[in-house]
Amino acid sequence: MKTFDFGDDEAESTREERLVGVSGYHVTSEGETLIAYGLGACIAIALWDTDSTVGALAHTLLPRQDKGLGASSGKYVDAAIQTMLREMVEAGAGYSTIEARLVGGADIFELKALGKGVGTKNVAVAREELDRLDVPIVAEATGGEHGRTVEFDTATGRLEVTTAHADDVEVL
Repeated sequence: MKTFDFGDDEAESTREERLVGVSGYHVTSEGETLIAYGLGACIAIALWDTDSTVGALAHTLLPRQDKGLGASSGKYVDAAIQTMLREMVEAGAGYSTIEARLVGGADIFELKALGKGVGTKNVAVAREELDRLDVPIVAEATGGEHGRTVEFDTATGRLEVTTAHADDVEVL
């Protein structure tokens, strides 16, 4: 974990940076910057409560968790969304003020065991699950043929997307 100084003339502040690895997720009320590198077919799901600034980020790999599997809740889109929402509310978020951003879901290559279109399926399941749970999606950077990295500042809700082979940073 890295600490960054975002000092200004009026007040010095530090912000923790936390890596969210593949099949992982993190929920925080501490204003951390959450980062997911190398999103190809994987999808990053950023959830943020606009009132309490409780935030969460998952780096999901597959669309749906088969019932009875003991895998990480961050590995599957549907399970990650449900788990993060529950933990956000436990951390002080108000369910009705949580919003979502989706990043990733590119179709860079075919995975033999999973077939083509895993990225597209991940995005579709995220949209379905968030709609089912009445969580609005306020921004997306999904699909395409290039990988992405996200940095999510949970203190402000700012999410930066860097796309491979592109020079600019997109802010969602």
